[in-house]
Amino acid sequence: MLKTLKFIADHLPRVTVDEVRRFSNTVEIRNAQAFAAELEAFVQERIESIELPPSMEIPIGMETVNQTLARKAAALRADTRWTPLDTEIQRGRAAMLEAFEQPHNLPLSDFARLANKSRQQIYKDIEARRLLALNVGPRGQRLPDWQLEPVKQRLTQIVLQAMPEVDAWTLYRALSEPLEGLAERPPVDAVTADSIDAVAKAVFNVLGVRRVETVGDRAV
Repeated sequence: MLKTLKFIADHLPRVTVDEVRRFSNTVEIRNAQAFAAELEAFVQERIESIELPPSMEIPIGMETVNQTLARKAAALRADTRWTPLDTEIQRGRAAMLEAFEQPHNLPLSDFARLANKSRQQIYKDIEARRLLALNVGPRGQRLPDWQLEPVKQRLTQIVLQAMPEVDAWTLYRALSEPLEGLAERPPVDAVTADSIDAVAKAVFNVLGVRRVETVGDRAV
C-alpha cells in the first residue's frame, strides 16, 4: 500500500531556483540550486515520515481517469441487452403510423405532382439525400410537404447530407418537433432565409453533433 501523503509528495512540483529566492531576505543563500535540492529533500522526508491509518491509504497502481470512467461505464452496462416487449413494439409502431398519416406527409405521387417533377426524379432525390422520405413497411413512401418550400427544403437537405448515418424518422422528428433553443418552435417553422445555418445548428445540437458549418449547399 502507498501512503496518501507519499503519493502526493511524489507528484509535487520540484522546487525551483526562483522559488528559493523568496528566502533571500531571511537567510543568506550561497548556492541557490543546492539550497533548492536540499529544501525539496527536506519536504519529501517530512511528508514520508507521517503515518496514516489504512483507511486513508491509496492502493499502488491507482486508477487513471480513463480507468475510472471505464469502470463506472461498465457498472452502468446491463448484463443482458434490453429488448422491447411486444406491447412496446406495438405502441411504437402505432405512433409511427399516426405520424406517417399526418396530412402534411404526402404520398410520393402527390409530392411529385406538386413539385412538378417525375416520380423517377423524386426517387433519385431521395436516394441522393436531397429529400426526406418516410417509410412504414408496404405502405409506400411519404414526404413532408414542407420540402416544397425552398428555404425549408434547403434546411432539410443540409441535415440529410450532414448525417447520412441517421435514419429518416429521427431526422423527421428533429426537424418537426419544437426545440427549446428555437423558442419552442419546430425548426421547419422557425427557419427563414437568413437563419438557415443557425436553425441547422440547433437541429445538430439535438442530434448530438458538436459543430457544423455550412458552405453553400453542403454541411462540413
